[in-house]
Amino acid sequence: MKILRLAFAAGGGALVASLSTGAGQMQPTRDYGFVLSSMGAQFYVGDDKIDCPEGRSPSTQAAFLESVTAPERARLLKPENAPELERRYKEDYVYGPNGTNICTDAELFDTPDRILQKPVQSKIGPGMDLDGAIGAAGPAPDICPHDSFTSPTGEKGVDNQYFRSIACNTSWRGVGGGQGDFLGELSWADSPVVVVVRGVESWSNDPEVEVVIAASPDRAPRDATQKVIEGGSLGMTQNPRHRVKVRGEIRNGVLTTEPADLILPRHWVGASGGEFVLNKARIRARLNDKGELEGDAGGYRPIDNAIAVLRVGGPGVASAAGVECASVRKTMRLLADGDRDPKTGQCTSISQGLDFAAKPAFVFDQGRLAGAPGAAITSAAALKP
Repeated sequence: MKILRLAFAAGGGALVASLSTGAGQMQPTRDYGFVLSSMGAQFYVGDDKIDCPEGRSPSTQAAFLESVTAPERARLLKPENAPELERRYKEDYVYGPNGTNICTDAELFDTPDRILQKPVQSKIGPGMDLDGAIGAAGPAPDICPHDSFTSPTGEKGVDNQYFRSIACNTSWRGVGGGQGDFLGELSWADSPVVVVVRGVESWSNDPEVEVVIAASPDRAPRDATQKVIEGGSLGMTQNPRHRVKVRGEIRNGVLTTEPADLILPRHWVGASGGEFVLNKARIRARLNDKGELEGDAGGYRPIDNAIAVLRVGGPGVASAAGVECASVRKTMRLLADGDRDPKTGQCTSISQGLDFAAKPAFVFDQGRLAGAPGAAITSAAALKP
């Protein structure tokens, strides 16, 4: 049992150890540092006939054509009327009064007659069990009832309403086995995040560790393709909004954290000043033989945060990429399953499964080493006064 933890720090080195009962021997514990390299939407592609039996979700053009009468639709689809069709769906349909548009101002276009996306019909979906309920039975008080998925590996009770909303949209699902353009949020090179796992006695089993996730003011190291790489030195922010500490445990080699609200700075589509919000966030990851953390994360995204990349992308997302943003928002709002508003009874956030990967790094907290790659500093003899 851990009864006392001593921390030694000098210059760029650190040792964290704890005393244990028994023979009075020092039982070493280590603090591991990482920089987030990937955290993006998880996706699963099965048989289109099973996943999307009614076909793909409507593009902007298809949604516009559904909004007009059958005779008008037939007229617009004639080759000689192609210029008029393009103008009407790319301009008239996308824009509203006072320069508003269906992506940046999606909530203003979330009307009763707005067309919906076609939710995936497969019973298989990626992610983790976030609410502890199988199917729609017995969810927590702040969770709205919904059907759950079974993961591709057989895990029951998977909550991922985000996936349910967009899995039949070509911009996520792709064509011909390819990945859709909006199946992203993968690289965090421009919005560095550090992770420290503190007090690890064993990566096989440890009943209690501490995990700190925080934004970093420093530049993450990258390779020629702009992917985050290992071995960098990064500080962590002192801003409590962008820093969270949570209890975790390691069981059978898997690190699992308790739920905690996570808010991180995020540059959406090149724009600065945004945030990535994941309520009741949890991480489930292993330390691989390269010293990297890899696994998944999950939690609940507020609806407008879940479509932040569409909102920031603006009208071009609808007119050029063909994503009917207001339809996506409305569908997510109706399928939302988290953070139930006690006044309205409606849920305001949507569950999402995310991949998670972090490279080993030196992480500093106010100039003191908080975690090292592979806990590189492991003995008092390594310390320099």
